[in-house]
Amino acid sequence: MSIFIILYCVKVNILSTVIGIQEKRPLVDMIEYEFVVPEVVQQLNSTDCGIFVIKFMQLWSNGGLSRAIANDKVIKCREKILTQLIMSPENEVRENVYQVMDK
Repeated sequence: MSIFIILYCVKVNILSTVIGIQEKRPLVDMIEYEFVVPEVVQQLNSTDCGIFVIKFMQLWSNGGLSRAIANDKVIKCREKILTQLIMSPENEVRENVYQVMDK
């Protein structure tokens, strides 16, 4: 088992105890599970990790990536995510953004 998985499990258990939710959830023996770390494309800088995580989640399908994320497409991905966030019906300040863009 990876040291990172063990550290993650310890971190979750400590955090759960500190915020008082340990007794509210069933104990799960993490050793029973097989952890799989898929081979994925890595970002080439220290600023695109969030975009890669979002795209990874969007493209994940039935235990694998439906297609690869390309480093040369990150700017387009940023633009698309920004547009989705601005245009979302859940965006309570969407009209304010439109007003600023009209100026």
